[in-house]
Amino acid sequence: MNVAAALMMALTTPGAAPGVLMMLDPFHGAVPVLEYSFEANEDSDYDGFPDDWSRRKGPGFPSYIKSIIDRSVAAEGKASLSIEANGGGAAFYSPPTPIDAAHSWLLEASLRTQKLRLDAALVSVSFLDHRWQRIERHVTRPVTGTHEGWVPVRLGPISPPREAHFVVIGCHLVPGSQSDLQGTAWFDGIRLKKLPQMELMSNFHTHFRQRSAQIEVRSVVSGLDDGESYHLKMQILDVSGRTLSETYRDLTPEEPAQAEGPGNGHWAGPTVGELRKPHRIEVNWSLPPHDYGYYDVRAELQRAGKPILEARTSFTVFDLGDAVHQGEFGWSLEGGPGEMPLRELADVAVQSGINWLKLPLWQSVYDDDKERPGQIAEFFDRLSIRGITPVGMLNDPPPALRGKFARNWTGISEIFTMPSKFWSPSLSPVLARYASTVRHWQLGGESDDSFLGMARLDETLLTVKHEFDRIGRDTRIGVHWTWETPPPQTTNPSALFLSLGSREEMTADALQSAARSGRPRSGARWALLRPLARSKHTDEERASDLVRKMVAARIGGADAIFATDVFHPEYGILNPSGAPTRLYLPWRTTAIALQGAEYLGSFDMAGRSVNHVFVRGGEMMMVVWSETPAEESIYLGEHVVANDIQGRQQLIPVDTKTGCQTFAVGPMPLTIRGGSEPVARLRLGTRFERGRVPSAYGEHRDAIVGTNTFPQGVNGQVTVMFPPEWEVEPKAWMLQAGAGENFRLPMRIVLPPNASLGKQPVSIDFDIVADRQYKFRVTHTYEVGLGDIGVEVVDRRLPDGRLEIEQVIKNSTSPPETLNFRCSLFVPQQRRQILFVTKLSQGEDRKFYHLANADALRGQELWIRAEQVGGMRVLNYKWKVGESWDAAK
Repeated sequence: MNVAAALMMALTTPGAAPGVLMMLDPFHGAVPVLEYSFEANEDSDYDGFPDDWSRRKGPGFPSYIKSIIDRSVAAEGKASLSIEANGGGAAFYSPPTPIDAAHSWLLEASLRTQKLRLDAALVSVSFLDHRWQRIERHVTRPVTGTHEGWVPVRLGPISPPREAHFVVIGCHLVPGSQSDLQGTAWFDGIRLKKLPQMELMSNFHTHFRQRSAQIEVRSVVSGLDDGESYHLKMQILDVSGRTLSETYRDLTPEEPAQAEGPGNGHWAGPTVGELRKPHRIEVNWSLPPHDYGYYDVRAELQRAGKPILEARTSFTVFDLGDAVHQGEFGWSLEGGPGEMPLRELADVAVQSGINWLKLPLWQSVYDDDKERPGQIAEFFDRLSIRGITPVGMLNDPPPALRGKFARNWTGISEIFTMPSKFWSPSLSPVLARYASTVRHWQLGGESDDSFLGMARLDETLLTVKHEFDRIGRDTRIGVHWTWETPPPQTTNPSALFLSLGSREEMTADALQSAARSGRPRSGARWALLRPLARSKHTDEERASDLVRKMVAARIGGADAIFATDVFHPEYGILNPSGAPTRLYLPWRTTAIALQGAEYLGSFDMAGRSVNHVFVRGGEMMMVVWSETPAEESIYLGEHVVANDIQGRQQLIPVDTKTGCQTFAVGPMPLTIRGGSEPVARLRLGTRFERGRVPSAYGEHRDAIVGTNTFPQGVNGQVTVMFPPEWEVEPKAWMLQAGAGENFRLPMRIVLPPNASLGKQPVSIDFDIVADRQYKFRVTHTYEVGLGDIGVEVVDRRLPDGRLEIEQVIKNSTSPPETLNFRCSLFVPQQRRQILFVTKLSQGEDRKFYHLANADALRGQELWIRAEQVGGMRVLNYKWKVGESWDAAK
């Protein structure tokens, strides 16, 4: 085991105050209160050891390890404390010094090491109660190896426990699994500093507000010392960083604080018996209700006009919704629920559009906190009542079981491939406690690849299921898998699930394709979505990417869709405190719109925006975006609302002249709510029976077909609009259809001689009455040509200034035909050029035309017409000269 791993197992690590995000460097404004530099005045008896310090004794801490004040090496001044490695650990502690729990405490020190390979040097801060019993310890990062210069280390700010009365500084030489026999560590410039504490209140009601609710910002500041002037500045900013409101409060103490009890030690503050209890002030700031969206709250504490401490939190404004009891979205809390109380997490989950929640459970029944299992069981009951299915993650085996695999651990599969009698005793208490509410169990975490490629995987998982079913009921067993790995086959797919992630960052299109791929007999597919990193992408990029992936996973048919790393500071939807990040509203807006919805397809819109249409309970929802700004005009329903990804809402009225809603679309996805499900289904279900005609003279027959998707009968008129030069009869029909009744509207089509090959825009207008009058347009394309004969044209400017036109005719007829064509190039105000294609069997024929002065022809429309010799086919191709020249450079 290396040094870092040993330290992680032996010591706790520091953390910031809950709910507080530090932005300023807190050490700049901190006040020194205790200092050890190991100079002569700290060794009054000249024994080479700092006064009043103590040395740890006992197993692992041999007394022969030498430690002295070294007067030849110093980071500052003339001396430092040295410890020489010699086959064991060493720890030296300062005398207890009185502190208060109202301040935050910070430590900085300088360390230097030489020739250390297995050992490491570090400094600790221990908080003691009134009986001098340690109640909490924090350590700096370890320093090892050889350093010519001094290495600065820092701790804090640390908020001590309320019962803390004293602090002790420790200098440590810590061995790994083995110890160094030589090498030295030096310690110098150890300073303990203090700062006031500042907390912005963090709970469900402060972070998640209704639009009609008044905004309450509450800050609690403690550790304000006598004789100093303090001011608190608080701001509210919108998602773009614009300051919306600001307040400035004077917090300077008016009266001296009361004295605390006596203390001792090397104290730079009040003398013994004069330690005072610092002031604590609560500031409440009330503001009127805010509009929908995300908001940052910033608080800056100033001392003598200079900022010394900054804290941030956030809140969101939205309409609280009712629980939806069926849906695909969920959260994977592999690392636990962060700092949030479980009751508040349940409230947040219900308002976040999720119906699944994964939580580690194995370790919970073995923790020292005996109340924790009961709290989790109550939490699961609250989730189940609100339509959220709990999933038990078995990624945290107790140390006694995990320790049996200490060497070469590859993952949780090592435990479950053992006979059930090996692991069942450890899991039986877990199942007994939670099986009444948990049916789904995942073996391992979201990055545990130990089941990939395992032989006899199906047998292993079914054995686990059989054992779980002895206590639980109809359990489902899952493992982590990757999209890149072929899925395993199982004899009981309904009992298994795969939690699918990717080793590489996946695009939304790749995720949709992977989720769509047919995977029979492999169990349910649960897609994992990890947002882009905060440090590498803008907020807009991250939000857009998350929404597009959520939509892609829904379209792909994933059985469940989980956000991972929900509380992670780099990827999270929530901060560890439970405050929303800038990804929360994009997640919530999309999840609530799409949870439990049916995917219908995409509308063909004039601006060519990417869109995906879903329906649920009579409502149409559409997520739409465009890489380039566009404006769309389409009728969607009478009460349509556009939601941006930050939850801000805007009603989109129907234009009385056009009968359509018009809205702007850009790269950031827009969620349209409140559309008509019957209109959406009729729009997507109406089509041409054939939708294409051969490029030949003569009459062609087709029909408009569809189904009345309204829950009642409809009557009215349907009108079709083809290119004006086409002959279409009839162009309008009277429509009468009962609920769910199919209809067919026949027509006759005659193409003009110059009808271009390819897809032509066509529209079908409905003016019908159901419960009310509805007027809307269905856009389609109608194809000329059956795809068996094609024409491609490429033009290019030659070096001598001429225009070269390359014509390619492709013959893909089946059964094969041999074809002849008379090809004419029409150029405005010039004689047409004629070329012949002779006996073209399956394959391609290339011909070239040349014209003078390419630049003069640029932008003009040219026309190639290929008439079949001895047949009825006519191929027309029109284009503008030079459209592809810039792209080809």
